[in-house]
Order: sequence, then structure tokens, then C-alpha cells
Amino acid sequence: MMRLPPTEDRVAALERLLGDPRDRTKPLSNAAVLAADRRGELPLGGEPTLASYGLHEEFVPRELGGRLTGLDAVARLLRAVCRRDSALGRGYGAASLLPALCGWHYGNEEQRRALAAILREGGRLTAAPREAPTGGAGVRATPGPDGLTLDGRTSARLNIPRADAYVVLAQHTDGSGDTLLLLPREVLPTDCVREVPGQDLPAMRRLSVGELHFDGWPVPPGRVLGTAGQGSAAVVRAQQMARPLVPAMAIGSADTALRSVVCVALGGGEAGQALSSRYAQEVIASAFVDLLIADCLTLATIRSLHLLPDRSSLWSAASTYLGHRLLQQSTGDLLPVLAHARHDGVGYGTFRKHLIDLAELPPGPTGAAAALSSLVPQLATLARRSWTPRAGGGAEVAELFHLHDALPPLDAERLKVAAADDPLTSLLADPEALLDAAPALGPHAEAVRARTAALSGQLRELAAECRELPERDPSVLANPRGYALAERYTLLAAAAACLGVWRHGVTRTGCPFLTEPAWLTAALGRICLRLGLPGAEPGGEDTDALVAHVVARYHQGRSLDLYGTVLGDVTPNAEVPGQPPAPQPQQAGGRV
Repeated sequence: MMRLPPTEDRVAALERLLGDPRDRTKPLSNAAVLAADRRGELPLGGEPTLASYGLHEEFVPRELGGRLTGLDAVARLLRAVCRRDSALGRGYGAASLLPALCGWHYGNEEQRRALAAILREGGRLTAAPREAPTGGAGVRATPGPDGLTLDGRTSARLNIPRADAYVVLAQHTDGSGDTLLLLPREVLPTDCVREVPGQDLPAMRRLSVGELHFDGWPVPPGRVLGTAGQGSAAVVRAQQMARPLVPAMAIGSADTALRSVVCVALGGGEAGQALSSRYAQEVIASAFVDLLIADCLTLATIRSLHLLPDRSSLWSAASTYLGHRLLQQSTGDLLPVLAHARHDGVGYGTFRKHLIDLAELPPGPTGAAAALSSLVPQLATLARRSWTPRAGGGAEVAELFHLHDALPPLDAERLKVAAADDPLTSLLADPEALLDAAPALGPHAEAVRARTAALSGQLRELAAECRELPERDPSVLANPRGYALAERYTLLAAAAACLGVWRHGVTRTGCPFLTEPAWLTAALGRICLRLGLPGAEPGGEDTDALVAHVVARYHQGRSLDLYGTVLGDVTPNAEVPGQPPAPQPQQAGGRV
């Protein structure tokens, strides 16, 4: 088995193929992607570019001839694609990942080899979970002496018209459970696959969408994934692994939206005055900080799937709910900054496109409610058994924040639907010990310690309220109070993730800016503000430093997330074809 290049090198190779998004001569530039979006199409050359890189091989385990070693690499690569176009990222990559994970962890050797062959050859997979389509009953399986017989239809799913194999969850008509099935397209009846007009489903615009229809179709032997009657358990585990990739992808869209606003604000003329507005500076700084908060929580979540799988369900739900919410709200807040921009400009159009893309990405209102629902029954247990100084810290938690360290293999059998404790959020239970061992805070020490203490007090209040809840009682799901408690929990988990990155991760990022406390102070302040805690107002000097750093990264052609990735194939600070030379930004907060 050949040695696999490090994740950083693979991301850099993909970025070089995608090209600088500011360069209008590139097929996946912002201008080209925006033009394709207006035509209602995927960008020309997008899928061939991803195929030439071999993105499909990143979803196949190494032992089956692919490049999959950890979900952290998959998240980084899909984020790079979503910085250009989230529809391209979803259609080419993300839609195949959930069924692939089902196959890798629950398929037999023959099934795994068959799935690997499909993906390595550039084919597509699609999962069709059990939820019923509008006006339908979903897919039903009738057990018989010769196996299962399928009836009904799936809900509309991405890539069904283009897929080479389907992972379908069918409910048993006799009430004996449900079964997960791997169905290659060639074994299905000819009229089973039906396309659905994309314009009827705005959240799936520009993508191939369809349904599977069954009418008394006998399932051939050897098509059951895992154990018959226990399909839901397999799907839940696969979703637990796949869902944190969605906020990771959404960070890519929010990144491009924010850089588009900076592009317009620096563009000269009337629009170019926008960045001199104090309001614009504060909104841009806030959006940047919210992006970093979402990335800290997403980083810890994805790494926990490998390192702490029995606790990862907590943070998977928290990042699914909060990450997308933060990004969508803060990106929407940027819209007034563009009030004086030309509405037909690429910068404005790219911003609006990615704002819409964020609204269309999962989880949506139903998925967000489901994420909170999975947290509510666990709060009483966590309040009784965790959220104390002795429950947090340790080497296992520190590893959640090491951005570039290798991960052990995924083990789906170690994933749990409910966690016994919460070592991540418990970091807030002893903030002084955490900060005393952290890098120096300098003049920010007072603000950071005050905000951390306020968050620690909020955790104690949350624990006291949650101890009054019945332990693991689903009836609390019907109580709006339970959802409010779960939402507060997600914000505290995000604060703990930011502190964890500061304590354990910033010295390993290679980004000097992240070693300075301005971003941490602002991040804790944004979370305190959302929790209604006092003293969360940003300092003027912090806003200046954050905006200057955003502008510096924009001119250097780097991403705005934790990684500061070079976008495309140009030298940072080089003149970009198709754009006027950019003024040199004020240097503040260090260089990336």
C-alpha cells in the first residue's frame, strides 16, 4: 500500500485544480460559478475537475483501494469544493458518503468490494432513509419464505437518477423492524428509478433528484446490509458520522460569502466606502468570529468520531444545530454592508448565491429540531454525572483540538446514541485551571477570564435546571423548556471548543493570528451575547485587529477558517487576472 500524502498536501492539490476563485479566467471562479447558477446549472468543468483530482477515491477506505483514512480529510476537501459551489460539493461528494459509510461498516466483504469498485470508477451512491414521501407510506418490506418483497416509494433524494447503487431502509409490514438494503441499479426493475423536476424542490436546485418506486418487487439474495430487522440502528450510526460534515461544508459557503463582502467593500467607488463604516467593520468582524466558533465546534466533533465515539453523539447534534445557525445568521447580517453595491456585480451576486446556498444546506428546520431532540433526553444524565471539574480535561480531550494530527480508524460499533458523560463541555467547569495552563492572554486576560467565568456560571445554572428533569425521559421532548435548555447547551459546548482550540490547538496550527487572544475574546463575547450574559460588547481594538486580519487573508488569497488555506494556484498577494490590483492591507494580528 503506497504512502498517502498528508491531508494538507491533498487539500493544496485540490485547491490548485479548482483555481483562484477571484480569477475570472478559471472555470470554477466566482464569476463562472455565478453564471452557471443563474442558468440553473452546475458549473461547466466542475465535475470533471473533481474527477481528475479523484475526489471519489477519498470516500473509499485505503484497504479497498481508496484514500479514506479519517473524516477530517473528507471535511476539508468538501469544504474546498463548497467554497466554490455547495451544489457541486453535495452532488459529487456528500450525497455518496452516507450510503458509503453504511456499506463500509455494515456490509460483508463482497458488498464492500462492490461499493468500492463503483466509487473508484467515479460512480454515485444514494441513501433513501425510511421517511415517507408526501402523500405516501415510504418503502415497505413484506417478509416471506423466499425473502423480502418491496412496495411503496422513497422520498425525493439527490442523485437517484444518476446513482449506480442505492442504500434503502425498508419498514417491515409485520412490525418486526426495518432492514437496510444495498441495491445495485442493474438489479432493479426498469421503471423503478424516476426523476423529479428539480424546480419543485428549491433546496436541491441544480441537482439531479428522483424517487425509487417499488411494486411487489422481490429482493434478490445477498442484498441485506447488516442484520435484517435492525436497519435503523445502522442508519443512526452512519448519520452520526456523516452529519458533522454538513457544518464543515457550510463553513466553506460562509467563507466565500464573507470574502465576497470584503471584495465589494474594498472595490472602490461608492461601494468601496463600506469598509470605512464602523457598522460594517463590526458586522464583518462578528461574521468572521462566528465562522471560527463554528469551525472550533466542528473540528472537535469530527475528531471525536474517531477519538471519543461513545461521546460524539452530543457534539454531533450540537454542531449540526448550532454551526449552521451561526453561519446563516451572521452571513445574513452582512447584507446591509452591500447596500451601495452594484446588484449585477460578481461580488454581490456571489454573496447572494452563497447566502441562498446556506439556507438550502441541511439540516433545515426539521433536522435542527431533530438535533435538539436527541440532546434533550441526555441533559439530566449529563447534569448528574458530568459538567464538573473532574469530568473535563485530560489527554483524550486535548486531542480533539489538534488540527493536523492523524486519527485512528473509525469504529461504528463504538458509537453510542447517548453519552454517559461530557468531557468537552466540562472544560468550562474549571476555567481557571484551563486558562492558567493556556498561552498568555496579555491585555485580554481580564476580558477572557470574566467571560469564561460567566460561561462557567451559566453551565452551573444549566446543570441545576437539568437535574430537575426526568432522566432519559422522552416526554420532555414535548416541553419547549427542554429545547431551550438544549440550545443553551450547544452554545456552551461551542464555548468549550473555542477554549480547547486556544489551550491545545493554536500552537499547532501554524497560524500566528490564532495564537493572539483577540479572536478568543471576541468568540467568548459572541457566545455570551447569545446567552444574554452581561459584558459581551466587543472592544474597538479587537474589531480593528479582526477586520485587518480578514482583509489581509483576502488579499493573500486565503480561507477565513481555522486553517487559512491558500485558495487556488496563485502566490498570496499576487495580482489576480480580471481584478484591479488590491491595496495592501494594514497588518494587524500577525500574518497567517
